[in-house]
Amino acid sequence: MPLAWMSRSKRFETEALPHLGALYRMARQLVGSTGADDLVQETFLRAWKYFESFDSATNCRAWLFRILRNAWISRWRKSRLELPLTETESETIEPYYDWEAEFIRDEFSAGVKRALLDLPADYRMAILLAEVEEFTYEEIARIMECPIGTVMSRLNRARRMLFQLIQTQREEGTAEKAVPLPEQNSGRKL
Repeated sequence: MPLAWMSRSKRFETEALPHLGALYRMARQLVGSTGADDLVQETFLRAWKYFESFDSATNCRAWLFRILRNAWISRWRKSRLELPLTETESETIEPYYDWEAEFIRDEFSAGVKRALLDLPADYRMAILLAEVEEFTYEEIARIMECPIGTVMSRLNRARRMLFQLIQTQREEGTAEKAVPLPEQNSGRKL
């Protein structure tokens, strides 16, 4: 039995753990920096629990992102039913991990962050999976559990909405001048 455990552990380490950074980036976009650690931890716990059922011939990264999405949805549903508790000052101090700096340095500008947060959740997730994580339409469809046509439609709408939100910010003078506008047409592969 110890040999099987070591084999599973080594396989998990080589196939799943390299995607920690990408999952952390996505989690920060979905729940912010305060909840990202917990969401990623929950994702990896679920992945570990069901790793024996994972087919190594498939895309581990897409499988992990699907788990992340499902964990995010579960937390969102659960949080709607919970009453917020007041926190003391000592509980609001956020821990800092030395590996976070590597994942934070490629963050979006404040204007793009604001525009992304204004997008509906499904559009935001689709655009982050396509443009940041560079998944194909097929992979995004599997992660989001919807048809490819829906993914294409969401991406098209999300890009247009993002463009309009950034344009509005620029006109109001609230966006940073250095934020490049998103391309209207992106040639994604199927």
